Amino acid sequence: MIERIGAIVRADFLIRFRRLSTVVVFLLLSGFAYVWVPSPATGRTLMQVNGARVLYNSAAIGMATAMLASVFVGLFGFYVISNAVRRDIDSRCGYVIASTNMRTVEYIVGKFLGNVVFLSTFMGGYMGASMCMLLVRGEARLQPLIFMKQYAVLVPSAIVFVSVVAIVFESIPLLSGRFGDVAYFVLYALSLAMVVNMMMHGGAVARYVDFSGFGYLMEQTQRNLHTQSLSIGSSPFDASKPVLVIDGFNLGGGAWATRLVSTLSPIPMLLIAVLFFHRFDPARLRAAGAKGKRGWMRNINALARPFVHPLAAIPVRGAALKDAMMTFASTPFTLFALIGITIAAIANPASLPIAFAIVAVFIADVASRDRRAGTTGLIYAAPRLRERFVTWKLSSAAIVALLLLIAPILHTAVVQRARLLPLIVGILFVAAAATSLGVISGNPKTFIVLFLTFWYVVVNDKGATKALDFAGFFSTPAMGVMVMYAGIAIGMLAMAEVVHRMRLQE
Repeated sequence: MIERIGAIVRADFLIRFRRLSTVVVFLLLSGFAYVWVPSPATGRTLMQVNGARVLYNSAAIGMATAMLASVFVGLFGFYVISNAVRRDIDSRCGYVIASTNMRTVEYIVGKFLGNVVFLSTFMGGYMGASMCMLLVRGEARLQPLIFMKQYAVLVPSAIVFVSVVAIVFESIPLLSGRFGDVAYFVLYALSLAMVVNMMMHGGAVARYVDFSGFGYLMEQTQRNLHTQSLSIGSSPFDASKPVLVIDGFNLGGGAWATRLVSTLSPIPMLLIAVLFFHRFDPARLRAAGAKGKRGWMRNINALARPFVHPLAAIPVRGAALKDAMMTFASTPFTLFALIGITIAAIANPASLPIAFAIVAVFIADVASRDRRAGTTGLIYAAPRLRERFVTWKLSSAAIVALLLLIAPILHTAVVQRARLLPLIVGILFVAAAATSLGVISGNPKTFIVLFLTFWYVVVNDKGATKALDFAGFFSTPAMGVMVMYAGIAIGMLAMAEVVHRMRLQE
């Protein structure tokens, strides 16, 4: 049994790290340590409490970078590892596995441990890079054991939680697709806020399900430093205040038990994965597909299809318009989204950020759906589409976004003309990001998670940081901000064009 589980873990690890994309993400994550640990001479610091800068020692840098790592694993780790079972289906290796005497429990546990090993390796590299930053910018000697203690307190619970949830979502047909990707982001963000709020108000149970460790961090800050004013990440500080020295996390008073339970408590959820796992049975896979077609989302699509048919049947000229109509025809639920956005724009113009999030979900797979469906060969046979693929997909995504946001656009043009240009720039920025990330990564998950994370920051910032308000949600941005997002969009498209040309040459 142990040998079979070990074989799955080893194969999973080798397959993932043989991919160039994994190496690139690994290097980028490790490189973020340089960005997140600024030199105090710049007027910014990694960690500040009540405006005072925290001294760069092993405890402070270890605590801050470990918290950032935990949040990174919680938000992005799921999308990095949530294709372990799908990969075996697509490669047909799963059918070979199903023909052996390996039990379902062994396979699920092996995939879970493979996720844990993979994420732990990433965190190990990131921790090593953070230690190097202490040598470069530190104000005290490196103490490896104290540094590693901060990671041991925070990160394992996040790694185990994400590893379990990824397997559970993949085993349940409803949650194994794009709906599950969005649902995970929403649930994680809500649970993070809920746990922290409960712990700050004395909720004892929340301590045992604090998978991110953020609640524990705030609790420790309140208990030891007698404040809730804490900032982690590159942020300004008050140079007039004395530098604060901290000793790191304290596991006294039973805190070790709460962190241990937070790490181990998600593991029983693997029983849900065992219950729903199809074991690569072709009959069960077909049944799951048929069930999905009868699911609630498909029922809504079936309800909307008669209304979409006239729209899709409109004779249009141009490949971009036809591809945009394909989005409406393949996902009739888009019509209900159009109606909902229109009603919301009329009733409450402040609903524009929600409309952008909905639009992002619908245009996420415009650039990657042909590649995933294996129809790129047919598309490349069409005149000039092969060479103009990126431009074609950008135009298609922009048309879909403009149609869905037609009511907010008209309302802005009539009531707030000054915000019309930022709104158009924001739409084109989102369409360019969806196109670029879809072309480069070949799947919609990359854009969904990155944009929703950025959107979450923008919405919670509420216009306080003018440079984040990319579409004029809260005020009319300056011309420099609009030019910046237009430049980012052009840069992303240029990168996608380079990747596309390289693939064509191959």
